Amino acid sequence: MPMLVALRRWGLTLVALLLVGCATSRMIDSDVQSFVGTTPVVSGASYRFERLPSQAANGVQNRIEAMTEQALANAGLHRSDTAPRYLVQVSVGVEGMQNPYARPPRFGLVLGTNGLWYERALLDMDPPWVRHRVHLLLRDTANGQVAYETSAVFESPWSDTLNLLPPMLEAALQNYPQPGAHKVVVELPAPGKDTR
Repeated sequence: MPMLVALRRWGLTLVALLLVGCATSRMIDSDVQSFVGTTPVVSGASYRFERLPSQAANGVQNRIEAMTEQALANAGLHRSDTAPRYLVQVSVGVEGMQNPYARPPRFGLVLGTNGLWYERALLDMDPPWVRHRVHLLLRDTANGQVAYETSAVFESPWSDTLNLLPPMLEAALQNYPQPGAHKVVVELPAPGKDTR
């Protein structure tokens, strides 16, 4: 009986810790690479979105562009569908990858049906790992040349890509219009947290 009470307490403690963990902010550390093309990059310029044929039928693209519009505004660019300086293409990619922190398989003895002991791999609960990527391309409307290219990559066990996108976009455009490669950490507030 005391063992059952201890197990219940342990289970309640675990649930409480998980709930607290879900209610805290996350730090999104993106690897950013930015490049400047042959055309000079202009700060404070206007742009409009341009979609690839594969994005035209993508129902999520409107949400991605709405988040990108906010990040571009924070970088000093403004949207204008009439005579814009730049055409902006934004794409998001998600792929599964090997967990870089996975533990090696553990082995233990298991009693077989014939009464003999066998060595078997024990089940480990390492979470799957996901690579999230956002890529922005700014093309000059005057000559069609790429003026600026930037991308942010974030690897984590979390699969909520659209939720991770705003801090990744902020990271990708943090040093606009400067080129370079660096890591940028942006806080993703907990749901319902007031960031003002």
